[in-house]
Amino acid sequence: MAKSELSIKTKIILNKFVFRGIISKNNGENVEMNEKNIEVESHDTGYTLIELWESIKNNILWLLLIVTVFTVLGGIYTFYIVKPMYKSSIDIQIHIEHDETSGMDYAKATTARQVVDNIREYIKFQDVINPVLEEKSEELDIKYSWQKVAGRLSTSALGNSTSVKIVFEDEDPVVAQTLVIALAEELSRRINLDKEEQDSMKFATEHVKTINQPIINPHQSPSSPNISLNMIISVLLGIITGVVFVILKEQFSNIYQSEKDVENTLQLPVIAMVPLIEGINNEND
Repeated sequence: MAKSELSIKTKIILNKFVFRGIISKNNGENVEMNEKNIEVESHDTGYTLIELWESIKNNILWLLLIVTVFTVLGGIYTFYIVKPMYKSSIDIQIHIEHDETSGMDYAKATTARQVVDNIREYIKFQDVINPVLEEKSEELDIKYSWQKVAGRLSTSALGNSTSVKIVFEDEDPVVAQTLVIALAEELSRRINLDKEEQDSMKFATEHVKTINQPIINPHQSPSSPNISLNMIISVLLGIITGVVFVILKEQFSNIYQSEKDVENTLQLPVIAMVPLIEGINNEND
């Protein structure tokens, strides 16, 4: 217990669940109860915020230790276990040319939306990916299957269905940047071919081009893991785990920490407390 002006230190020699020899005051006379053990029902009135705060203060070293451990583990996971990934993106812009079937604005908008959907599917086709891998594998020193490349591709529509963003993620920023450019250019080439040509992927009268090409930069910052987020989560998990540990430690403790603990267990008021003065040897300690 903490020191106060009235008490230096108090030693309460009671078990939390079983006690012997209780002195109670009844009708002005002291009556000593028999020597047998008396079972006492514990009446739990709940864990208040004040009690929680006191428990945290009493176990602050444990809490700091747990938070530190979680923070270190989070740092090890973020910096040494999980591989950093790099994202690179490029946009494909769509232009619908005028003809008898697509001359109206509504028809152009409908055609553009369909082309957007086509691009988002076509970019993951084996026929688009394999030629790029054949050309770039030796240059980039990679041995990827087309399924692996397709799994790392993501797409999204931009604006009023006039552009598509293509994103590729890889452990090497140069690989991510080079492949996303090559894939977008290969798909654009096929879409811009006349329908009669063998490799054509043209749907109607659309014409596409690549914009916002990434710059080849080997020092690009990783997109994942998010270092700040991971460390914040580690600290929060450490705090939560530490608080839970403190609560369980106090709940399962069989040592009284305050007068209120005794009163809650015995349902009797504390009449007096015996102080333990530091510096005095006590053979019962």
